[in-house]
Amino acid sequence: MALASHPLIAGYAARHGIHDGVRSDGRLTLVIDDKYRVHLLGARNGWLVISARLRALPPAGLAREQFFADIGRHAAGMLSRQPSACVVDPDEDSLWLQQMVRPDTDAVRLDEAVGQFANALSFWVGVVRRAA
Repeated sequence: MALASHPLIAGYAARHGIHDGVRSDGRLTLVIDDKYRVHLLGARNGWLVISARLRALPPAGLAREQFFADIGRHAAGMLSRQPSACVVDPDEDSLWLQQMVRPDTDAVRLDEAVGQFANALSFWVGVVRRAA
């Protein structure tokens, strides 16, 4: 059964001529610059989530701890400059970049948020590549 698309996703898809990109779960996946897969998905209370998978996590143990220490240093520095943040998926398998968008966001601000997210994603892809 197809879910009704989030109003911000429906509007974004219509403005950008994306006619068949919304999945049955309501998620819209974009490919930015032919290399970044970015997902838009409705969340609780009308919020919208912009997200992208950064990489699989190292196995539990010292390598994972070192990875999180390295990522944490970068994340702490980015918190005051970017609305996006690194998160770990519920299965603790992957590191994702995520940004929440308010339900009352207009079309221009949503487009700006997606662009801002893409810029942050470009930064984070480089960071995780170099991380322990």
